[in-house]
Amino acid sequence: MTLVVGMPVSLSGQFQAQGRQALAGLLAWERDANTETPESFRVLHYDDASDPSTVREVTRRLIVDDRVDILIGPYSSVLASAAAQVAETHGKLLWNQGGASDDVYRQGYRWTVGILTPASRYLTGLLPLVRQANPSANTVALVKASTGEFPQAVCSGVAETAEDLGFKIVLTSEFSAATVDFTDVLDELRAARPDVVVVVGRVQNDLRLARQLAESGINAGTFVAVAAGIQAFQEGLGSLADRFVGPSQWEQEARCEPDFGPTADQVVASLRGDGHRHVDYPMAQAYAAGVVMQRCLEEAGSSDSQALREAAARLRFSTFYGEFEIDGQTGRQTGRETLLVQWQGGRKVVVWPAQLAQGTLVYPWR
Repeated sequence: MTLVVGMPVSLSGQFQAQGRQALAGLLAWERDANTETPESFRVLHYDDASDPSTVREVTRRLIVDDRVDILIGPYSSVLASAAAQVAETHGKLLWNQGGASDDVYRQGYRWTVGILTPASRYLTGLLPLVRQANPSANTVALVKASTGEFPQAVCSGVAETAEDLGFKIVLTSEFSAATVDFTDVLDELRAARPDVVVVVGRVQNDLRLARQLAESGINAGTFVAVAAGIQAFQEGLGSLADRFVGPSQWEQEARCEPDFGPTADQVVASLRGDGHRHVDYPMAQAYAAGVVMQRCLEEAGSSDSQALREAAARLRFSTFYGEFEIDGQTGRQTGRETLLVQWQGGRKVVVWPAQLAQGTLVYPWR
């Protein structure tokens, strides 16, 4: 019996780069899973155009018209939230591989299972790491896009850690996602003189602001950009990317020993066999969604949403992507943490957590 795995995916619009990576990851998983058990899975996908209303329509189509057995969510928090609303209406379990915002787990939804570390925990290790590098560091600036659930969740998590550790938030600045010139933000940072600067926007926002920061002469102990965790950050900035810190949901070098599914090296080899030179975490997390679903399917003995949801709630296991464990009530992922990486000499280096680190944080930034 072949199970149909449906996925709304951004093949056009603002999230198309990450959407295409996610699709590549899911298709690699499909091929590899079918190598073990032929014709077990078939991926069906539609372009959601990076648009919430289109996501809703595509998700409804997959559930109602195509009657897919398994539903995988799209990339981006706003799109994942839209898919979760539709899945909830139809009582269809959604495997959320691409939306890290905590908000989806605060709606009382029953039919969403999180694969990712939630956004509020993206930078859990940042301030402890900075304090370790410089015990006198005590000020933070938060610079974030003014719209969207994700920037707010990331910054809220940093603010909570700051309060616990005695850091002071000396600047909270917001910008429109359409901003190209960040001169006003740079002026605010010069005046605030923070030890730590955290930037959270869309990928293009982060790239533009990071470039302007690097060229401005402004100094700080650590500059953090959420987009710094992906290869496109270094490709876009070249040597200017050096010493920026960012979160990463997954890196091959931070090896997790799986007790189910392939190893990280096997996953990377599979994706590189498809011609992907760099394997960023959007590919890995979509592949991981397939592996996690397989394990829950094995436990449940059925593709029924109720059976799969119950299996997901009681299982605790590891894949190449890390630990899997959810809050049984909300479906929120609780078993894993994001990594912190820093660009050093053109190379992305894991600097947190300590047990997985390849090197130490270079501090100060300049």
